[in-house]
Amino acid sequence: MKNEIPKRFSRELNKLTTRQGRRKSEYFLCEGKRCCSEALEACIDEVEALLYTEATAVIYKDMGCKTFELSDKDFLIYAQTENPQGVMLLMKKPVASSVKLCDDYLLVLDGLSEPGNVGTILRTAQAVGLTEVVLTRGSVDPYNAKAIRAGMGAQFKMNICMVEDLASLASLVPDKKMWLTSPLAETDLYSENFTLKDSILVFGEEGDGIKDFSVGERVKIPMPGAAESLNVAQAATLFLFEGVRESLLRD
Repeated sequence: MKNEIPKRFSRELNKLTTRQGRRKSEYFLCEGKRCCSEALEACIDEVEALLYTEATAVIYKDMGCKTFELSDKDFLIYAQTENPQGVMLLMKKPVASSVKLCDDYLLVLDGLSEPGNVGTILRTAQAVGLTEVVLTRGSVDPYNAKAIRAGMGAQFKMNICMVEDLASLASLVPDKKMWLTSPLAETDLYSENFTLKDSILVFGEEGDGIKDFSVGERVKIPMPGAAESLNVAQAATLFLFEGVRESLLRD
């Protein structure tokens, strides 16, 4: 017999079916087997409810949190993915914490609006060993459904911080050099004077770029070919793994 969803959960789930509702809600949905597993492992206390279908009941009906079985029809009403896998979590959005400077360098995303790019960068950041990422105001919600899918749940294992803008971040950590990625830079990531150690690395939106270049020094990826630029997630991958190379050389 199906467990009836409490009205307070139903209200929140209904809010999350619209863009405006998702923007105002204190909750978000985590969907898919892999992402849900990451969330249940990393932050089960933030899970308000686990929703599953009859097909996945054997796996998810007893997970140490409130669980509710939905019909396939009802599940599709709330799902935000095109091909849902029969499991989703209703989760409370974490309160953004302060910058902790717990890594070799600090990664900053300045106004990135594409959730897939943000999720991919978070996943890469986790892969290279970073535990903290900063987003400036105006960036896409890192707990957007598409961002979570692209990040494969990396959000649940990282300290994600929000700051007003690059100037306010610079005032918080005035002793840190800020590298601002730009195809117009003279310095490139393979230059002798470029190092990520004890610095801040900033990526801006692909179309508009970084909003304030007065707070640091520009750095680019050398591209001898005809392309004007790379996708920001691709560019971030090159820089982040350059950080791994630097670390290996220091060791």
